[in-house]
Amino acid sequence: MESAAPSIDWSAELSRHRGWMLRLLRSRISDWHAAEDLIQDLAVSVLRQASLPTDPRKVAPWLYRLTVRQAVNFHRRSGLHKRYFQPGESIETALSRDHSPLDWIIATEEQQEIHRALARLRPRDREILQMKYGENWTYEQIADVTGAKLKTIEYRLMKARQNLRRELVNRRDIRELAAANEMD
Repeated sequence: MESAAPSIDWSAELSRHRGWMLRLLRSRISDWHAAEDLIQDLAVSVLRQASLPTDPRKVAPWLYRLTVRQAVNFHRRSGLHKRYFQPGESIETALSRDHSPLDWIIATEEQQEIHRALARLRPRDREILQMKYGENWTYEQIADVTGAKLKTIEYRLMKARQNLRRELVNRRDIRELAAANEMD
């Protein structure tokens, strides 16, 4: 007697994974309203799919691939350049804090430098750093969503941090060299 494959409640799965799928779309397309539209389109397309994963362990990696593909297709349709990270707060919010204008300028420049360094990283490095530090996911959660092994995630995170550090140090060295040349 054959055992039937476990039935997956796709509405429940979409609701359960909606948060990280939406954050992934927002980080890839930088337009919150478009991300909301895309997550709805993604849900409709999942529910219309003829061939869906039957293994519950493969749901998150499959949804991850679909979400990334949705963002790529959005950029293809709109012709916009990818912009993965934007400052997390508005200028008005930053100015309203009890910091001096100099503190605000320095913090803004540092944040912009980090965003530029992140933009120079490979998309896979950006995504894994976003999941770990932007979303505070555990290694296990990242492995589940991406479908990679835990050790692979640990290694990729280590390499992504090294690459980010290298980008930041290289830019800082270039700025310091340029400043030294201006003084001469």
